[in-house]
Amino acid sequence: LGMPFEQLERKVEQMRKKLFEVREKRVHPLKDDKILTDWNGLMIAALSKGAQTFDNPEYAEHAKKSADFILNNMRMEDGGLYHRYREGEVNFKGNIDDYAFLVWGLIELYEATFETKYLKEAINLTDYAIKHFWDEENSGFFFTPDNTDEELIIRQKEVYDGAYPSGNSVMLYNLVRLSRMTGKTEYENYAQKETTAFSFDIQRMPSAHTMFLIGFDFLVNETFEIVVVGKRKKDDTKELIRTIYDRFIPFAVLLLKYKGSEIEQIAEYVKELTAIENKATAYVCKNFSCNLPTTDKEKVLELLGEK
Repeated sequence: LGMPFEQLERKVEQMRKKLFEVREKRVHPLKDDKILTDWNGLMIAALSKGAQTFDNPEYAEHAKKSADFILNNMRMEDGGLYHRYREGEVNFKGNIDDYAFLVWGLIELYEATFETKYLKEAINLTDYAIKHFWDEENSGFFFTPDNTDEELIIRQKEVYDGAYPSGNSVMLYNLVRLSRMTGKTEYENYAQKETTAFSFDIQRMPSAHTMFLIGFDFLVNETFEIVVVGKRKKDDTKELIRTIYDRFIPFAVLLLKYKGSEIEQIAEYVKELTAIENKATAYVCKNFSCNLPTTDKEKVLELLGEK
C-alpha cells in the first residue's frame, strides 16, 4: 500500500490491542499452573547445562531463580522437599524424583555459577534422600519416604527410564558425581550398591535404562576431577573454564576455588591447591591424585586427553 514501515507497525499494534481486549472477554482455557519440584529440577539442569555449553549467563539466571524459589518456598521444617506449590500453598511430601531431579539441577547449577550454596544444598538433599528413601535391606531408593503421611501397602522402587528418567537412575548419576566432587567415598558406595541391586533389570533390557547406564558409565570409567584456582570474575579464570566447557568431557567434575567460596569445607582435597603467580591455575586430577598445576590452556586439554 506504499505505507511507511513505522506507520504499518503502529497500525498493527493498534489492531493487536483491540483484538486482545475482545479476546479477554472470552472464557480463558484451563491451564495447569502448579509448580512441581521434580520437573523444575529437570529444567534447572537443562538451563544450567545450556549456560555452561553456550556461555549464556541468562540461562543460569533463570535456573537460579527457579532453584531459589524451590529452596525458599518448598521445604519442610526438617529440610525435606514438598512436591507441589500452587497459589501460595505447598502440599505432598516429595518423592524420590523430586530429590533426584533437583539435586541434578543443583549440581549443574553449581558448575554453571560456582556458587557454593547450590552444591551444599545438593549434598544436604542427597543425605536426606539416603536417610528417608534408601532400602537398607535390598538397596536402591524407594519412590516414597519412610516418613510419608500416607498408609501404603508396599513401597515401590522404580528404575525404568521412560519419557523422563527414573529417580533411581538420576540418583546413581548424582551419587557418582558428588563422590568425585567431595571426595567422600560413602556416596560411591551407595552408587555401587545401586548397580548391584538393579543389575538383573539392566542386563535384561539395557535400552529401557539409558539414564542408569550413564550413571554406571560414570562409575566405572576413568574420570577427572578438575579444580580451577583463581579469581572468580577475572578474565583468565573465565577463559580457563571456557576452554574446559568448549570440549565434551562426560566423565569429569569441575570445581572452582576462589576467595570466599568455602569449597574447602565441601572438598577437603582442594585445601592445599593454590594459584601459580596469582594466575588462574588448573589442577587435573584422577582419583584425587593431581597432575602438576598449569596456567596453560593447551596443557589442560592435553591432560584431559583432548589434544
